[in-house]
Amino acid sequence: MHLQRIVLPSGKVTWTAYDGDAVVSEIRDFVIYLEARHYAPRTVSHYARHVVRLGNYLATLGKSFREITATDLDRFIPAAAKAGRTREARTAAITPLRPEYVEVSASLHNQILFGIKAFYASLKIRDPAALFDTVEKPRAYAPDGYQPFLAHVAARKPRRKVERRSDAGARAASAKRAADHRLTPDQVLRIIEAATLMRDAFLVVVLYTTGLRIGEARGLLHEDIRLDENLIWVTPRDLENGARVKGGHPRPVPVPDFIMRMYEDYIASDEFLPAFEAGTDHVFCNLAGGRIGRGLTESNVYDIQRRLAKNSGIPFTWHMFRHSHASEAIAQGYSLLDVADRLGHTSPQTTNAIYKHLFNSEYRKMRLRSHGEIEGRLDDLRRRALTEGQVKWL
Repeated sequence: MHLQRIVLPSGKVTWTAYDGDAVVSEIRDFVIYLEARHYAPRTVSHYARHVVRLGNYLATLGKSFREITATDLDRFIPAAAKAGRTREARTAAITPLRPEYVEVSASLHNQILFGIKAFYASLKIRDPAALFDTVEKPRAYAPDGYQPFLAHVAARKPRRKVERRSDAGARAASAKRAADHRLTPDQVLRIIEAATLMRDAFLVVVLYTTGLRIGEARGLLHEDIRLDENLIWVTPRDLENGARVKGGHPRPVPVPDFIMRMYEDYIASDEFLPAFEAGTDHVFCNLAGGRIGRGLTESNVYDIQRRLAKNSGIPFTWHMFRHSHASEAIAQGYSLLDVADRLGHTSPQTTNAIYKHLFNSEYRKMRLRSHGEIEGRLDDLRRRALTEGQVKWL
């Protein structure tokens, strides 16, 4: 059994599994189940790959998916983790020889567990007759034979990374991690000034002032920019460049006036003219080279990131702008619900789990500088560009 990547005529990537020349319908239906629920493409591929490995593992035991036991799962997870450390062959068979201790990280353990949970949840909603139909049914044939296992695996809790510190030490370490993943206004300004294209500078400004994920920014269309309302709408849709909105829910994000002014400057610039003439709908798109006007792909934005990091001398990731935005919002007194809504978290519990250490009174005394400093510096750069022509992208 192996997993096969499929590119549809629309350009969308999906997955199926083959056992010899036959499609494994359970796994194909599982992929459709995940896609219908707006799981991230990478999550879909990871979960499908774990299920393929599970199928191969059970086959070596002479079992089908419906015959799995809790003991099989306990032995499969470390075997899958060990197999994942080597380059996967076309047929990802995992042969259980004897119990062997393998250290499995909490993140990998949870990814495998969640994938198996989701797979058996998808089996539950399929037609048992279609799922387990055989010419000769054994005497003990039970279409819902996996149900006790499903109840067991559904009750399992994800593994947590344990901090070997006192409560005070753990809070201090958590606060340090938050600080390490936050950019100061001075650093953001240096990254903006390192941009040679206004597109790249505008991308940095949008991420920093809105908290958008990089995939959400890649998916922005001109119709999402509401100049009269000072709003940017994050809208889920299927796009050729693979950009997506996590969770699949639209949301409006209020922005300052200077963001709209910078947007108007950007689309009226000579730099954007080729994309405008190509009739692009994308805000962030190819401006030179490749297909003009095509929305930025994941590889495009990481090329931009590496270039900006090199030119500015500041190592960063796109997600650090999101952490910076959330940290500043909390420091300025915004509530948990406000921050969760702005970041697009489906539940405030997600926001609390990531940023709970920032909501204490001591942190809020660290009043970070607002976006006013960024606005003032951008206005200064704009004046210099108009009078002295010193800034290429303005």
